[in-house]
Order: sequence, then structure tokens, then C-alpha cells
Amino acid sequence: MLAIMKRELVSFFKNPIGYFTIMIYAFLSAIVFTLFVVWQNTSYLGGYFGMYLFIVDIVVIAVLSMRFFSEEKKNKTDQLLLTSPISLYSLVGGKFLGAYIILLTCTALNIIYVVIIDALGDLDYGALVSNTLGTLLIIAAMVSIGLFISALTENQIAAAAGTAAILFLLMIIDYFALFMPSWLSKAVASLNIYSQYEDFTNGIISLAPVIYYISVTAIFLFLTVKVIEKRRWN
Repeated sequence: MLAIMKRELVSFFKNPIGYFTIMIYAFLSAIVFTLFVVWQNTSYLGGYFGMYLFIVDIVVIAVLSMRFFSEEKKNKTDQLLLTSPISLYSLVGGKFLGAYIILLTCTALNIIYVVIIDALGDLDYGALVSNTLGTLLIIAAMVSIGLFISALTENQIAAAAGTAAILFLLMIIDYFALFMPSWLSKAVASLNIYSQYEDFTNGIISLAPVIYYISVTAIFLFLTVKVIEKRRWN
């Protein structure tokens, strides 16, 4: 697993697309920070760690999904991985950890904004802790979804578009729940991946969102293993 993770990280940072991805995150997050912190003249972290930063994460993960498994299939290097003496769980786990660390690298840029808020205003450290925990959890869930979509196709554009579409759908799924029977509406609305994050933005750490994000991560990693397993035997 660690070998696969290291391979992913080396590949990412040796490729210009890696630094371009980080630049995308830096540019878009700077816009969000300017609009919802600087222009609002506030130290409230919920304005920054909110929906628009979530959309930035979707964009970056969609870009990364182009290389998770789709790039391997396109370059035919997936055959080497599938025939190597490692378990599929180690393969998927290594891919996931590599992608997760890459996203954490992007997210680490938020330290700059936290330092600015702390220097110019009153930083709510409780909200900082809850938003950090929420970010770690939601990124894990989103990466696992991107990994699964990427495993389904060798078309890199389809992987990126599919990942973005699924994540956006999970962000607005409660809108569709309004048109469903009441017995189904609540269950569908609870699948909203962003609404689970709202407690964290308000400095609240609840058990339900933590379980939700861990469950989503585990389920999609398991589904990814099953997709790769089917490909190995075909």
C-alpha cells in the first residue's frame, strides 16, 4: 500500500499537472477568501469554509480523478498493477492515500488564511478545529467517490465530468427530495454531502456527520475494489 501511495505522490509532483492543480486550488480559494472574509470584514470561518470552498474541492477532485485509474487504463499501465503481487485492497488503499495527501497539500494553503484572520481579527479556535475536522472527513469521502468514478472508465474527460456531476448531485439532492413522497424525502435529503458539513462550519462536532463521511468513504472504496476485481478477472 505504501509503495502505491509513494508512486502516486512521485508521479503527481513530477508532472506539471500536479503543480497546476495546486495553483487552481490556490487561485480559487483566494477568491473565496477575498469575497467572504476580506470584503465582509469578518473573522467568521464559516463564511470561508462553506459552500464555495466545497465547490473548489469538487473542481480539484474532478481534475485529479482524470489520473486515478483512468490515466492508468489509457497508458495501459493498469495491467502491471493488476498483475503485481499486491492485494486489491492495498492497491486501492494506496491510490486513495496518495490522492488524499495531495488534497491535504492543497488544503494546507488554508493555513495562510487562518494566519491572516488571526493577525487581523479574533480567530475562533473552536470553529477552526471543527472546520478542520470536517474538511478532513469530507475530502476523504469526495476522493473515494472520485476514485470509484475513475475506476469505471479509461476516458479521462468522462472521469472528471462524472466525478463533478456526482458530487454536485450529492450537494443538491435534497432539492429533488422535495418532489418525493414524505416517507422517502427525508431519507434522500439526508444523503446531501454538503448539508452534513454545516454543523462543522458553525463550530459543532456531531457524531452523525462523522459517521456519514466515514461510511461514504468506506462504501466507495469497497465498490472501487469490486470494480478493479472484475477488471482483473476479465
